[in-house]
Amino acid sequence: MNLLQNLTLDKLTPARLWSALDDPVRRLAVHAMYDDDPDLRREADQALADALRFRPAGVRKLPVDKRVDYFVRRVRPDNSLASTLLTTLHLAHRRPLLGAFLDALEVPNDDGLIAPGHEPEPFAGDRLGPAVDDLRGRFDAADVDLYLATLLALDPDVWGGLKPLLEPDGTA
Repeated sequence: MNLLQNLTLDKLTPARLWSALDDPVRRLAVHAMYDDDPDLRREADQALADALRFRPAGVRKLPVDKRVDYFVRRVRPDNSLASTLLTTLHLAHRRPLLGAFLDALEVPNDDGLIAPGHEPEPFAGDRLGPAVDDLRGRFDAADVDLYLATLLALDPDVWGGLKPLLEPDGTA
């Protein structure tokens, strides 16, 4: 089933996008959070401790795979945590896709991470369309849909032009 069929793009938030993901993608994102810096691990552990009503020290004693399993099944992330999870997923596992999209839009980036000091302006659909078509021709459709939906959820002011391209009757 297509991720975009289950989403209302007008009301898309990071938490709603997270709730539409299947378990394997969620597991990949949570593992990426645990593989990243200590602050992200602490954030994941605290969310898990809150959901399980454990002390954070007790959560830290669990093996990472067990924490990931509990996290996916029990944690309902708010928009802030969902934003972190989605961002970490893409930066850990989808950098070539991110870089290709930003390169197509001529956005300065370092392997998919927008260059420091560069603030992208809102993109018009006529610029986004060819970049989206390029992604769809080069990468897995589900990964592309999730990445574009993530951009729209995280920053609709800049990426709002993606909405018509993500609609089921969109041209991309």
